Amino acid sequence: MRIYISVDMEGISGVTRWEDVIPSGIDYAQARRWMTDDVNAAIAGARRGGATEFVVEENHGAEMLCVLDLDRIDPDATVIRGMPRGQATTSVALAPGAPPFDGMFLIGHHAMAGQAVGICAHTIYFPHYRRVLCNGRPLGEPEMFVQMAAEQHTPTALIAGDDVVCATVAALCPGVQTAVVKRALTNTAGWIVPPARARPIITAAAERAVVELAAGSIPTSSRRGPYEFEIELHEPIPTERLAMIADHHPEFSVDGEPGDARTVRFRTETMHHGFRCAAIVRYVADLGRVPTY
Repeated sequence: MRIYISVDMEGISGVTRWEDVIPSGIDYAQARRWMTDDVNAAIAGARRGGATEFVVEENHGAEMLCVLDLDRIDPDATVIRGMPRGQATTSVALAPGAPPFDGMFLIGHHAMAGQAVGICAHTIYFPHYRRVLCNGRPLGEPEMFVQMAAEQHTPTALIAGDDVVCATVAALCPGVQTAVVKRALTNTAGWIVPPARARPIITAAAERAVVELAAGSIPTSSRRGPYEFEIELHEPIPTERLAMIADHHPEFSVDGEPGDARTVRFRTETMHHGFRCAAIVRYVADLGRVPTY
């Protein structure tokens, strides 16, 4: 059985605040170890349940998406890290035509932008995006991954993070196994399960997830596009950028008067393409076009 693991940092056991997930934070080095060990715990449980292959894709936007400690990662894992990846930002393993997976694990994912409770809640870019809507409803990164996986006929089998994100994914994915490693009080405080005690929780949930996958008890999401996206920015797009956006990115429309244009809209048929478009809105808003690497 082949398992895809998308790993982020804000939902990792032990992480409580923004300073934990940026390189200048005093606990960042520890958080990297917590992140790696949470992934290892998920792999251990999945292996116990019968899984044999593990692809881990880094999703945390620090240090060019190179955060896992490779000296600590389970040697059976194959890791995707670094940027750019030539596909939809941090989901290259879910790209159309990629080898299929039997199930997806979301480790360390987090609540969405606009939620007052949920540790480090945001969607894609914390300082830039006030809210992301899809077909009129708020959308977070876990939901995007659920849909991207579904487009590749892969069910979401495990979510590990705080109680808010676990409840969100559980409502979206019947049969998904949850590993609650902390309970949020606000965006930067919560009841924390020490990482050493959280890892057995993740391991047990991962084992259950693989057993349920093998039994065919976890369905793949049936939702499909088209998707109408609406991204509300914290800061208005500079007036001088609006003409550049129209010239270079006609797929995006911008709402608002010059000087106070804060909402970018676009339409896409697949979530894989939608995730890529949502990720580049930040660059379009700041620069008027996507930079070349």
